[in-house]
Amino acid sequence: MFWNAGILPVKYADRDVRVPGNKAGTMNKLLLFLMIMSVLCMLNATTLEVSLDGTHPYTTIQSAVYASSNGDTVLVHPGRYIENIDFIGKSITVSSDYLNNPDWSIVESTIIDGNQESSCVIAIDYEIDARLNGFSLTNGYGYDDIRFGGGIFQKRQSVLSVSNCLIVGNEGLNGGGIYTGNNCITYLSGSIIKNNQSSRSGGGLSINTSNINFDPVNINSIFNNYGNIQDIYIYNSVCNDIVLDTLSVDISAPDGYFVSYNHYSEPAPSISSNNHYITQVDSDLFVSPVGDDSNDGLTPETALKTIAYATRIIQPNEVNPNTVFLLPGIYSKELNNQFFPVAVQSHTKLLGAGEASSEVIIGDEWNNNTISVWYAEHVDVGNFHIRKNNMYDNYTLSVNECEDIIIRDIDFGEAQTNKPGLTVSQSIDIELSNCSFHDIVGNYRFKCVKTYLSKVTLNNVLLHDNNSNSSNGYVSCLDFDDSTITANNIIVANNYQDYPGGLVQYSNTANNSIGENLNLSNFLMYNNTSTSSILPMLIFFNRYDPSYISNMTIVHNIGTNQVLRLAGDYTIRNSILYNPNAGPELNIWEPSSGDSNPTYSNVDADYNLIRGGISSINGADNPNNTLTWGPHNIDTDPLFRGDVYGDVELEDIRWVQLTENSPCVNAGTPDTLGMNLPPIDITGNPRVWDNIIDMGAYEYNATPNSDETAPTPPTTIQVSHFPNPVTPNGSNGKVAFIEFTLPNKPIEKPTLEIYNIKGQKVRSIKITQSFSALVRSARLSAEEKQSGEMYSQIWDCKDDNRKLVGSGIYFYKVSSEGEEAIGKMMVIK
Repeated sequence: MFWNAGILPVKYADRDVRVPGNKAGTMNKLLLFLMIMSVLCMLNATTLEVSLDGTHPYTTIQSAVYASSNGDTVLVHPGRYIENIDFIGKSITVSSDYLNNPDWSIVESTIIDGNQESSCVIAIDYEIDARLNGFSLTNGYGYDDIRFGGGIFQKRQSVLSVSNCLIVGNEGLNGGGIYTGNNCITYLSGSIIKNNQSSRSGGGLSINTSNINFDPVNINSIFNNYGNIQDIYIYNSVCNDIVLDTLSVDISAPDGYFVSYNHYSEPAPSISSNNHYITQVDSDLFVSPVGDDSNDGLTPETALKTIAYATRIIQPNEVNPNTVFLLPGIYSKELNNQFFPVAVQSHTKLLGAGEASSEVIIGDEWNNNTISVWYAEHVDVGNFHIRKNNMYDNYTLSVNECEDIIIRDIDFGEAQTNKPGLTVSQSIDIELSNCSFHDIVGNYRFKCVKTYLSKVTLNNVLLHDNNSNSSNGYVSCLDFDDSTITANNIIVANNYQDYPGGLVQYSNTANNSIGENLNLSNFLMYNNTSTSSILPMLIFFNRYDPSYISNMTIVHNIGTNQVLRLAGDYTIRNSILYNPNAGPELNIWEPSSGDSNPTYSNVDADYNLIRGGISSINGADNPNNTLTWGPHNIDTDPLFRGDVYGDVELEDIRWVQLTENSPCVNAGTPDTLGMNLPPIDITGNPRVWDNIIDMGAYEYNATPNSDETAPTPPTTIQVSHFPNPVTPNGSNGKVAFIEFTLPNKPIEKPTLEIYNIKGQKVRSIKITQSFSALVRSARLSAEEKQSGEMYSQIWDCKDDNRKLVGSGIYFYKVSSEGEEAIGKMMVIK
């Protein structure tokens, strides 16, 4: 039968054919048809011979394929055939002389070279039973514009048998070695798939909504491939147990990094291999642009060179995660032969080793400069600048089906792509902190931060000076789709778009959403331009739990449509909406008449300045909507520094500081207890001043207009946190924001430690950069006008082993240059 006989006619009844359940009928009919056709074709089969030297009738493989009929064999003699072979819908065998002489040297000397133009071999037609035997496939680039399947591209319910082939040195967007999709059947026997590269899934093999069968006797080898998933990616497909001679690592089940299997009903296959190519290192590793991959990587002096190599050979450690440290310098394909994506394993870290993120630069040319964290848990990535990603459909950093991932201190800048930033999909407990997305120029629609079906906390995030100037382009700075979002200290400034699309969007409406609500505080959005007359600049749409918005300053944005649209249950406090050069400030969603599942809104607004007042709010008169308009809302000029004094440019963050006569001063909520409000403003100064707070993201006392009115910097460390209590299992206040202000910028980084009531340390949180430094680096302010250096850190109520702590009282201690400060908080699970 097939598994033992190289390329003999296939007995379909002997095959263990497994197909996705809903496709079984179609596949059975296809197999019956192919069985009948196979018998008929073999009765009249002929052999067409190919050689480069002209001693046989054909000098190219494709010309013989054109001349063949179903059931024929195209026999190819040794040589390098620079072609892209297409079976063009024929059920034929294409084989080297290995068919008659099973010598592996024949495989190595009979080469199909894709010449970086397309896939080496293509089988994409319905009802085709194709067989490939005894070739080396190399230098393939993927099929057509989609660039799937560097070595082999298979699609459209075809059946393909690949036997005794060496698939090496190919690349594609999906499936560097082989890509199979759209309800195909693939048989793999006696083949080696190695040293291939995919920009996305399955460096070696990618199977999507199809069937893959691995020969358990004439076994295959799949190793040393690169991609988001290194060797084998199987999605919504089924396969028999994976029996190999060599795999990259020694695993017995899919690990989500080297081998990934995702199917909603079929159990995962077991994995066995006689050998493994990689021996992982249970230690921290160092990488340098001038390193060498032949080094051991254990010290800076013996650093490795390639990031992607280091992240795959480092061994995951659940107790003490190992770190790949990137030494200062530029890492790029052009300068030092880096290749991407860089995939990160569970229980590891990928961190820049410089003092600041600017010291480690990933990407120095317009290329596929991407990092992926897929099917992983407990990962920490950050402290570098990643730039110039030019991949059309790959985000610069992607997090997919993960848990407990920290993304921090990353400068996303200077990209030209529609996905220049971060995507988080179907993941929980994701932290994004101290990151900026800036100077992205595009002529299409691009998104800086995109979440889908995820639970994400954002803290200290800047999105500024991004521009999509095409009539078909928009800038989506924040796009939260069916996700739970907690966000603090967010600045959206100086962005421009021409196409209809919200600059900031939150939508939580899907039936399968894992999201609950939006908690947004210290949000500053100013000097953005959106020429769309169709969609508002901000869209918050929530069908589920109540959402809370506080201390927003949304001002001096330019547009022809509404500024903020709300749908769902929202509480708004201490916010300023003042955009004279835009449409109405607030719109309450009115469902269309044909909406089968309408969302009506309950909006509770008080202690806000909203231009135009209640009379300007659209949708408030809908009988199914409820607007609770508090008595402390005001409608007047907020008297910002830029308007009153005119001493700063509009692009400068200080333009929207409050002045001494601003009606927003001392106009906020007199009682902040239980409201989940931040204790300090967006510049790090105390929120409560004169026993009351101001409206907006700023406090007046923190934003002087001259040195004479500047507040005196603190002489000691000032600590605070919110909310209190912290409720990690609740719908509001799931994480603690621990914030502190130092008298001056410290020489050494401060430390933050969490203790339980017994005095036992449960967590050490690494401090990287201050929010003050992030704002300075973003060029949003020409000078420092604040009292001290402000830091804001997330504590997710987990200990150093990433386990959720119990309910009780906890203390946090900040230490810096010989001084300490202690705060106390309550955690209620």
